[in-house]
Amino acid sequence: MTGFDALFEPTPAQQAVITQPYDARTLATAGPGAGKTTTLSLRLEHLIEVEELDPADILVLTFSQAAVQALSGRADRLSGPTSRVRVQTFDAWATALLLQTEHTVESLSGLDHDSRIELATDAIAAGVVEKTEQGFPAHVVIDEVQDLMGVRRLMVEALLERFTPACGLTVVGDIAQAVYGFQVADLEERNQETGWFLTWVRNWFTDDLVEIHLGDNFRARTADAAIALSYGDSIRQLPTDRARAEYAANAVHDSLRRALETVPDFGDLDDPFVQASLREFEGSSAILGRTNAEVLLLSESLNRSGVPHRLQRSARARPAPAWVAALTQATEMVEIAEDRFLELSPNLPLPAGLDPRRAWRTLRGVAGTRNGRLNLDALVRAVAERRLPEELSASAETRLVLSTVHRAKGLEFDRVLVVKPRALTELDADRVDPSAEVRALFVAMTRPRDDLFRLTRPATWMMRKDAEVDRWYVSGGRHNPSARSGMECTEFDVCHEAPAMGVGLPGEDSAEIQQYLATSVHEGDGIELRRLHDLPESTAETPPYGIFHQDRLIGETSRRFRSDLWRILGGRRTYEVRRWPCRVTGLRIDTVETAAGFAALTERLGLGGRGAWLAPRLCGLGRFDWTHADQLPEGHHHP
Repeated sequence: MTGFDALFEPTPAQQAVITQPYDARTLATAGPGAGKTTTLSLRLEHLIEVEELDPADILVLTFSQAAVQALSGRADRLSGPTSRVRVQTFDAWATALLLQTEHTVESLSGLDHDSRIELATDAIAAGVVEKTEQGFPAHVVIDEVQDLMGVRRLMVEALLERFTPACGLTVVGDIAQAVYGFQVADLEERNQETGWFLTWVRNWFTDDLVEIHLGDNFRARTADAAIALSYGDSIRQLPTDRARAEYAANAVHDSLRRALETVPDFGDLDDPFVQASLREFEGSSAILGRTNAEVLLLSESLNRSGVPHRLQRSARARPAPAWVAALTQATEMVEIAEDRFLELSPNLPLPAGLDPRRAWRTLRGVAGTRNGRLNLDALVRAVAERRLPEELSASAETRLVLSTVHRAKGLEFDRVLVVKPRALTELDADRVDPSAEVRALFVAMTRPRDDLFRLTRPATWMMRKDAEVDRWYVSGGRHNPSARSGMECTEFDVCHEAPAMGVGLPGEDSAEIQQYLATSVHEGDGIELRRLHDLPESTAETPPYGIFHQDRLIGETSRRFRSDLWRILGGRRTYEVRRWPCRVTGLRIDTVETAAGFAALTERLGLGGRGAWLAPRLCGLGRFDWTHADQLPEGHHHP
């Protein structure tokens, strides 16, 4: 074994997966904590060092960004060539494929993710993959296949049907951990889709499929951490027919809830002793909720008590790191070689643990030239087109993470607090998929290495989800359903059309704001939105809001934010909104990211001629300040 951990000894089943020939078709079923990521990492190493595949000829596709970051992180510890393997989510790969056709960022921006997947499926059938610079890979690794449903399943099936005679395949998954069934809206169809792809693989590769089960658990180190593992087989055997599955799923869900009741109650988050235990714990911790409404309210509670934490991003949120902007502004050269990048790297805000050579190889993968150099203009275009690899958008290490179960898929922690779920009998039977609820609870309870606790569910009766804009908001409840007192903030809420320019704030300029973002704004910092004036740009949006950090303007809200806020405030119902919040408070900085646009604009603003700048990314539950809704904040004036 080379390039990894000399103390690691694969089990016979893991060794069998690792050492399959490059043209083998392998299906590995792996339960929670079965060492799947380690096994896949060593599988990649074997394909390169023993089977002698070029790293660029290996494609790894997975559903979650967490899995992408885990595999990419493990690749850092492997031998050098392995770190050049392409690791992407299904959605990122589909978008990258479409950008190599007649489609542009602008043409794709109006399409939802499912529509892009459908277009990518058509592109596969039209032979686009063969025409790309890298062509079709010699080996495909597909991770988390239990979550392949609907249009994504059809895309991957089209990919494999077209090319499997010429390539090898490694497929990994576990039906018991399928948590992304919501991709299919119809509940009956959803139940049938669960496990469909695994059945398809078994049928398509009947003659030469090698199936291996990874049954050992290497994660759980205590009885509490392992308490849910014994339910895995029962969950895998749930019927696919919804009517038959309902009774069996209810029974398993009740058993899991009873098991959760046997682990310690962590306590009330408003208790100073509980808060201290969250602050002082030196390992990694996670609080896992069933919905983002629970997560947002719990985060709000921790913010009030000053407990540092991070909200886990969605799988599709991939911010370009701030150091990319710093790199594009560090030199006037269009192309740089590796030695020049390494000279510049000590002055770049690279995150701890990111090896500069690894960063170089990753950047070259999206903006490299034929002579082995990096084209900085092409790098800026990659930022604008959101083509940077997922591994570059990894979040900073944080001791405490708050997440939905879905976003925590593929992650593990020393300590996990699971929000107590409702009994299935308390939920709307017409809208609930009992099997999905069972799998979600199973995934949550199998994330810890050492400690599993239960946590009282926050009161979410005032939280509502607007499906059209895909946001949670705070309503007035049954007594005043039209009232609105808050709204979830997402990664799309900051304007990326231009750098912040100090609108309405004399003395501010873009260069000063950029310097402030680079040096004084940090993840987790509190911010607030302030209405800049009273004139919306259209009849279906609110006026603009400035983003303020310690009374300093650092950005402006996007058109999408203004449009979604208008809808949530009642614009959809009445087509007229007469009052807008003066402020939106309680939000936090998720990260400071690189944005990209017109080079002429940044040059005019004194930010260099490359077209890249810094912008904040926000997160959390914003609360509306209606106290002075008819007035502008102090210091702002009507235009």
